[in-house]
Amino acid sequence: MKYFTMIFLTLLVSTAAAQTGADSINIAVDSLFVRASSINVYYADLVQPSKEALGRMGASAVPRLVEKMRTQDAREMQALEDVFKLIGPPAVPQLVDVLGSENVYRRRLAVRILGELKDSSSVEGLLKYIDDDDFRMRAGVISALGKVGHKRAIPKMREALRDQDYLVRTSAAVALSNFKDSSNVIPLIKALSDKYYGVRYSAALALSNIGKPAVRLIVDALKLPGDTLAYYQLIEIAGNLADPRFLEPLVKIVNSDDPYARAFAAKALGKLGSEAAMKALQDRYEIETHPLVISKIEAVVLN
Repeated sequence: MKYFTMIFLTLLVSTAAAQTGADSINIAVDSLFVRASSINVYYADLVQPSKEALGRMGASAVPRLVEKMRTQDAREMQALEDVFKLIGPPAVPQLVDVLGSENVYRRRLAVRILGELKDSSSVEGLLKYIDDDDFRMRAGVISALGKVGHKRAIPKMREALRDQDYLVRTSAAVALSNFKDSSNVIPLIKALSDKYYGVRYSAALALSNIGKPAVRLIVDALKLPGDTLAYYQLIEIAGNLADPRFLEPLVKIVNSDDPYARAFAAKALGKLGSEAAMKALQDRYEIETHPLVISKIEAVVLN
């Protein structure tokens, strides 16, 4: 079956390539795309080979595929994303053009695909829409720029941490996690106090991903705690980073008046794992009375 499938698809693409008319290419693209996006079990063995055949058609298939981006069908959207990833950079200029479309579905799908392609030539086009009126576009553009990983977009991403929409702020925190840049640390620490949990979680993850460039500023932040949610997350991040510079502030916290802060600090000290960290936990264990803190220390010391 697979042998005949490949022969059929090869003949279809070869026939389209041999004919110069746009109509013949469109017919081939249409035929392959029906199979590439099909949920019909009859075409199950043709789905991936059809996507690969469209990928081999390269730039010649792009105009017709772009027309299909008006779809609202999730399976067709996924098929288009898969095919454009196979085509790669030759598709970028036309996808950037689609960002200006009046059709919101085409625009949003183009942003999503450009993020997956991760081609730096799309940065200029994406930046034009980073302040778009549609919050979904703003979020999508920021996400795409984060995946591309171009430093030119960083200032706009930091600004987006203060966007009025929580989805945009979340996308900004996720995007910034792709850059090990110490200039992003303070804005991300502030985002730990965001009213939406998704932003707080993403900012915490971003700080952990940034790693060593974030350590000094997080140490300073632990010495001057803000709201409790941000404070507890900073303690947890310190444990995730497991840098020796966190030993001093964590020892102070594990001996503080806040039992929840002590519990987070006990876990973080366990991740540091140094002799000094373990001694601080043993010392605290001898005088601790709160059951939550005791359980956290025991989870480290007794295991």
